[in-house]
Amino acid sequence: MSKSAETKVVPLEEGIDFNAPVLDMNDNPISAGENEDLRLGNLCVNALMVSFDDDKADGTQKLKRFNLAKKIQGSASDNDFPTLRLNSKNKKMILDLAEQAYQTLMYARIYEALEGFTEGDDD
Repeated sequence: MSKSAETKVVPLEEGIDFNAPVLDMNDNPISAGENEDLRLGNLCVNALMVSFDDDKADGTQKLKRFNLAKKIQGSASDNDFPTLRLNSKNKKMILDLAEQAYQTLMYARIYEALEGFTEGDDD
């Protein structure tokens, strides 16, 4: 997806657009290489597949992560990520892992995409 491509905003009721570009603090797409933007699917798949030193996940949990990553990855025949509906358990799995894997901006963009907002209580 190039920077000149138009971004299609999909309402959460229709699913999560994992092909959407990840935006920086100025709402510009973050580059993932020459003529390619970093996409939400890249972040989510990487968060699901990362292995942490203190990870206590058993084989069943690791298979759930793998299967969700495959679902988000979509068809191997193209480079586009799908638009998917995720249940609350799958969203929580991604967010819990992304919280450990990424810095604030990346986590916030994933949260925003999965939950539809980033506003929270001011502490």
